[in-house]
Amino acid sequence: MRISFVDNIADLYELSTMQQGMLFHTLYSSSEVYFEQLSCTITGNLNVWAFKQAWVRVVARHPILRTSFHWQELDKPLQVVHSTVKLPWSEHDWKSLTLSEQQARLESFYRAIATLDLNLTKHH
Repeated sequence: MRISFVDNIADLYELSTMQQGMLFHTLYSSSEVYFEQLSCTITGNLNVWAFKQAWVRVVARHPILRTSFHWQELDKPLQVVHSTVKLPWSEHDWKSLTLSEQQARLESFYRAIATLDLNLTKHH
């Protein structure tokens, strides 16, 4: 197996039987059973920088959030825990929109994310 990011590997594990089944169903099914989206409303002022840094710390603390899965050209699938990853982050300022426009944008945003190909091998 060729891994170009070998210096960023904290650990390697074989997949459990359950994880192998989940990987199979994710790769070969159109079901979104393992795809979850969460939203919440934050009222009041938000320090976006501090909020993002809190999420950076969550990712740094929990190895599963720094894990990618690899199976191509391997005898057995592996999960790779990366030492560090870049947290994907985007901001959308919809304050100038009406509530119904905000809701429409949010629903459109969710649909766009749901149609993206899930890349289990990607590490940020």
